[in-house]
Amino acid sequence: MTQTDIYTQAFTCLRLILQTDHPEFKNWIDWLDRDIQDWTQQREVAHHLRAYGGMGSFNDLPDMRGNHDYIFGCLKSVCYAFAHLYGKREGISTEALMEECVHKEEQAAYHPHKELNRAITQHLIQGNLRENLDNI
Repeated sequence: MTQTDIYTQAFTCLRLILQTDHPEFKNWIDWLDRDIQDWTQQREVAHHLRAYGGMGSFNDLPDMRGNHDYIFGCLKSVCYAFAHLYGKREGISTEALMEECVHKEEQAAYHPHKELNRAITQHLIQGNLRENLDNI
């Protein structure tokens, strides 16, 4: 992953965590596959935004194991913020918008999670979160 493709990296990590911790939720794994495809092929976020809200939404998934739960929540927030703002912020590049969303997430958590947020967001920016999921 490159630094300019933080959104795809975040989706890939969401999918990996879900597949590792809850492979029985094939419908959500497939949903994330579609989100990745929509973004990489068409720069489209509408499908991803439909995952939030209502009963049985992406927000209703059970807890993940260990730190995966916090990482999963953090990545959901980053992806939602980006998808929600994408297209509404004319004149800003997708890379700059994603970095803004990542920075906001990094600053959002207060003690004791600030360091965890910082680690997650720094790995996203560096393009190596997937390799470090179990080390955070």
